Amino acid sequence: MPEGSASLQLAVGDRVVYPNQGVCRVSAIDVKEVAGQKLTFVTMRREEDGAVVMVPQGKVLSIGVRKVATAEDVERIFEFLRSDSDKADLDWKQRARTNLDRMTQGGILGLAEVVKGLQVLSELRPLPTKERELYDNARHLLVMEVAAALGTAEVNAEDAIDIVLFPPGRERPKRTAAEFQRDDDDLGLDGDLMGLDGDLDLPPDEEAPAESSEEESSEEGGEEAESEAEAGEEAAPKKRGRPPKAKAEAPAGGEAPAPKKRGRPPKPKPEVSAAEAGGEPPAPKKRGRPPKPKPPEVEGAAPAAPKKRGRPPKAKPPESE
Repeated sequence: MPEGSASLQLAVGDRVVYPNQGVCRVSAIDVKEVAGQKLTFVTMRREEDGAVVMVPQGKVLSIGVRKVATAEDVERIFEFLRSDSDKADLDWKQRARTNLDRMTQGGILGLAEVVKGLQVLSELRPLPTKERELYDNARHLLVMEVAAALGTAEVNAEDAIDIVLFPPGRERPKRTAAEFQRDDDDLGLDGDLMGLDGDLDLPPDEEAPAESSEEESSEEGGEEAESEAEAGEEAAPKKRGRPPKAKAEAPAGGEAPAPKKRGRPPKPKPEVSAAEAGGEPPAPKKRGRPPKPKPPEVEGAAPAAPKKRGRPPKAKPPESE
């Protein structure tokens, strides 16, 4: 938490810095009832685009809201950016946690540390996408606060920061990855720990059995290698899955069998009798429901009236005289 935040007293019209948001101006401090409790809220409006944020007064300190830096703070920031003592952290996990704490609770010095640390790292290798976005965001917030502290335009504040980071006519020292690596203790395990640089002087009666044992072990090793080679040639690799079907052998001198057709076999055709063979082919069978048979017609009778479809009419009541 930045120094002096414990005694932060805000009033309407004060300029403050909201972490990761930039310079804001306090527009109102009023009491509102929330869930049956009366709380004091501080309403701030961001100067960059006019966005409004409302924070309970009890959480202003924990969030990291602070007053805008002074001109003396800006001079110390320029001296820090001008120095060559900062080193990049090559551990990306530790670097990410540190930069997050600097952005939220580090104040204007935390913003300068993030900018300079990532700038030094970019001299070793190109920054990843996430760290490039973090560098641009921290640089933008630093420019806004420097402009507000010095009472100048953001363009002039950005030029001042660029001149400090990249002074004209002066080359920054070349950075190397070996410069930022941690110094580990050299255990010195390359040499002989027991100080036995030469071979041990053994009596002649102990050297002979050692030589014979080496010859026996070499012979046994040769025999095992030969047996493993023969076993490897004989044992073919086992294939996984269903074994292929055996192909039928074609008869000698005959034609190859026709390939077997897959799917449902066709229905057998009805046999045609000898009488029907010489006549006309039978009529094709009609599909669908057969028609209803017609009633037989009586000779001399009038044709029947067509049957009316629908509901029959209602019977009329008899008329009274």
